[in-house]
Amino acid sequence: MCKHRLLPRQRTRRHLALTFAGIGLGLFAHTGIGFPQQPEALTFYNRGKTYQQKGDNENAIADFTLAIKIKPDFAAAFLNRGNAYCDEGEYERAIADYTQALKLQPGDITAYNNRGNAHLLNSDFGQALADFDRAIQLAPNVAETYCNRGVAYTYHGDYEEAMADFNQALKLNPQDAEAYYKRGKANFYQSRYSQALADYNQALKLQPNLAEAYSNRGLVCIKKGAFDLAVADFTRALKLKPDLTEAYVNRAQAYVQQDRYNRAIADYDRAIQMKREKFLTRQNRNDEFVPTIKLKPEDAELYYSRGRAYHALGKFDRAIADYTQAINIKSSHINAYYIRGTAYRDKGDKAKAIFDFMKVLDLTNEPLMRRKTQDQLQMLGVN
Repeated sequence: MCKHRLLPRQRTRRHLALTFAGIGLGLFAHTGIGFPQQPEALTFYNRGKTYQQKGDNENAIADFTLAIKIKPDFAAAFLNRGNAYCDEGEYERAIADYTQALKLQPGDITAYNNRGNAHLLNSDFGQALADFDRAIQLAPNVAETYCNRGVAYTYHGDYEEAMADFNQALKLNPQDAEAYYKRGKANFYQSRYSQALADYNQALKLQPNLAEAYSNRGLVCIKKGAFDLAVADFTRALKLKPDLTEAYVNRAQAYVQQDRYNRAIADYDRAIQMKREKFLTRQNRNDEFVPTIKLKPEDAELYYSRGRAYHALGKFDRAIADYTQAINIKSSHINAYYIRGTAYRDKGDKAKAIFDFMKVLDLTNEPLMRRKTQDQLQMLGVN
């Protein structure tokens, strides 16, 4: 079996939709491989890897596909095409390629690891864990696989298991900045902010250009009320990685805490625009026309949060438009209905305010929210 190496992390890191931000996953790739009896396949394969290293996954996929057509049992081409699909968010295609690579080379820990990542990004925790378990059984001394399994456990809320895996990864490789970063996120989700801060600091000591660590350290600063430090960390993250959408969102949160609503709105605007641009790029790449942008449930929070900033500035119409968009994306968004009701109330539109507050009562049995909503209705003359 061929030797393995990690693809450059900045091109292979993917993010899960966790609270605030995601946790990066590492993909592996085969290095060199030779098929002198079919040099054309190797030529396309090598050019595909060059495109992949430049972040040009479209051309990489095309070349890996040509290599596979010439040599249908080219396992490394399937594996690296799977990596390219995974980076593009096409997880089902990635899983199919990793599975084919495993059929051709059973017991390949790289394919198990990468298929586990794709399953996890596709929200299939059970299959992801099975693949990581198998990879660890085959090669118990690979730190990266423990890190990836730790991410899976974190995603699933199994923090004790996650911490054990991150600790094992660091035991195997004490200089792994990403392992500290990922463990920091697991600590953060457990509200262990001091431990998270220590992990992020160590990650940045080992890898000063790790933008995600700055962004997530900024979240710790928000929790500690150090909003100026938070803004500085998010700004540093964006200088290192201008396309880090989560850093714009996180910095907007810090600005809101400082009552700097116009700056917050500008950051939310940029985050929303970046999501739109990413969607349009994928649409153009696939040669398909989709009349409306496909938004995910987590995108509702962007519009809801921007609406809150507009609301704080007294721009009720813009706030209502954003709350409405949040509701269109996530029809059960109770907070958006409630706060839109207050915006309608503040505008003097009593009928629409009542409608929204009644909708809240239909959607929730949570005592505090129901009590607040009933108080609003009572103030509007509804008993």
